[in-house]
Amino acid sequence: MGRQTQLHVLPKDLNELLVAMHDKEPLEVALRRGNSATPERQSFIPDNVSGQSLVLWSERFAPNLQRRFVATADSPYYLADEQTEPVFELSLSGFTTWEGRPALTQGRIYGVFQNKQADFEKCYEQIIRYIRRHWRKNPATWMGGYIGPAAGEWFDRGGLLLPNYIPPVRNDWIQRLGEQHPTD
Repeated sequence: MGRQTQLHVLPKDLNELLVAMHDKEPLEVALRRGNSATPERQSFIPDNVSGQSLVLWSERFAPNLQRRFVATADSPYYLADEQTEPVFELSLSGFTTWEGRPALTQGRIYGVFQNKQADFEKCYEQIIRYIRRHWRKNPATWMGGYIGPAAGEWFDRGGLLLPNYIPPVRNDWIQRLGEQHPTD
C-alpha cells in the first residue's frame, strides 16, 4: 500500500528540501524515466524544469538503483518503479496558464512501503515532517496538501494553484479558482 502527499513545488523548493534532509537522510534525485537502466543522478534541479516526474531515494535502501526496461512500439524506455524499488516518486508541479493567467499544477510525493524495509517508510515520514514544518498548507484548502516557499511566493504574486490537471473552463471552476485571488 502506498502513501502520498500533494504538493505545489518548484525546483528551488525541492533543492532546499534535499539540502535540509542531507544530515538526516541524504537523498539522491534523478528523472524517473530515461533511456538507460542506470539513472543519472542530479546534483540539483534546474529552475526551468516543470512538470517532470522524478525519483528520490537513499543509498541506504537502494545502493544500486536500476530502472526497468519498458518495451513499447513507439519508443522503449527505462522506468524507476516505486512499486518494486525503495524509491519515492516525486511529480513536480507544472507551469501552465488557465484563462490567460499563470497557473501551477499540483504534484505529489508518493511511496509504496509494502515488502520494503520498515526504515524506508520512516524516511518518507522524515521528508513529510520537514514539509509540514517548513512549508505552508495549501491556501486552496479544498485541494489539500502543501506549498513550498518558492511556489508560495509565486502564488502570492497572483499565480493560480490548480489540481494535478488543467480543469475545464466552466462556471464551477471559474468560481473555485477565483476564490484564490478575489478582486475588489
